[in-house]
Amino acid sequence: RPSRYNALVNWTFSFVCSLYLDLLSRIDLDELMKKDEPPLDFPKTLEEFEYAFNDQGQLRHIKTGEPFVFNYREDLHRWNQKRYEALGEIITQHVYELLETKCNMSKEILPIDASKDEPKSFIYLSADALTNPSKLLVLIQGNGVVRAGQWARRLIINEDMDSGSQIPFITRAMEAGWIPPLCLLGGSRNMKMPVSF
Repeated sequence: RPSRYNALVNWTFSFVCSLYLDLLSRIDLDELMKKDEPPLDFPKTLEEFEYAFNDQGQLRHIKTGEPFVFNYREDLHRWNQKRYEALGEIITQHVYELLETKCNMSKEILPIDASKDEPKSFIYLSADALTNPSKLLVLIQGNGVVRAGQWARRLIINEDMDSGSQIPFITRAMEAGWIPPLCLLGGSRNMKMPVSF
């Protein structure tokens, strides 16, 4: 009898689990998470987010002086994550501006002769990157959401610009006068570029 009882318990457990999984498969969790969620319409600039970088390169709230707060709205993790990602895109544009203004680099689209429908990417180059016969220094950021000029977006947001961007390395090398021509890879992750030396 114990074996029949165990078999019945196992069958019942399996049946209940399959019903539960079937029920879960019918629930659109993304839609459920959106319930009562504010619209995913976020500011387009640091100023609209009410954040700015202070003299130490730290991202701070304009009114309170506090660091970035991820959990802006309690119990809305998805909304908070989307807000963080929107801020991250603004940070990326801010770093691009600094590469052009502070580091005097130019953005170049690749491939140069790409058709309208062909995938494109871009790099940032120092003024003499293509004409100086010296060695070429190439800085490559990590993978994920970071782009040209960044080591880690999370560090830029939560620590400071010096910790998360490549800019301090570029400016120190330029100040020391030993920087060779420079190239920063950036742009689309969907494009594979052959590299030849």
